[in-house]
Amino acid sequence: MPGLSEFMRLYPDIVLEIDMSDRMVDIIEEGFDAVIRTGEQHDSRLVSRRLGACPQVLVGSPAYFARHGVPRHPRDLAGHQCLQHKFPLSGKLEVWPLRVAPPEILPPLPESMTGNNIETLTYVALQDMGIVFVPTFTVHRELQSGRLQRVLDDYLDQTVTFSMLWPASRHASPKLRALIDYLSAHLFPAD
Repeated sequence: MPGLSEFMRLYPDIVLEIDMSDRMVDIIEEGFDAVIRTGEQHDSRLVSRRLGACPQVLVGSPAYFARHGVPRHPRDLAGHQCLQHKFPLSGKLEVWPLRVAPPEILPPLPESMTGNNIETLTYVALQDMGIVFVPTFTVHRELQSGRLQRVLDDYLDQTVTFSMLWPASRHASPKLRALIDYLSAHLFPAD
């Protein structure tokens, strides 16, 4: 959101209509100018531009860890409150990509809370209620301020890629091109 606020200051004549849904929209059928998506994109009806990538991390509040202990190994998560993201379209839980040495198999993670919006799950983590798996850019300020802390970094190795997509049948308007170029330069500047 800070990036979009700055874009609005730089381009006051461009009107933004933002839909923060986690559902998979049909860009063409639903009349969207563009969307931002994660992962690989394979729709031949769409043009795609990579915006950047960032790591995903497990985080919780210092107060939560003071009460429940800091997990030192992925198997320790079985005794923690896990705040899990559920994909709206499939209803499946996002897998926490934890690595362990074979033949060890991790027990299922507790489903202390599930939700289809990472902002809500992050808010609950900030209320000292559990551990959440999120992209680092969504919790950058909270990590810098110490309101959240990372755990199990040595057992995670996942980066999420973000792309902007728009209908291939249309050329990007100057307004859309300005947004694409701005987000490419500012959303993930270290990428």
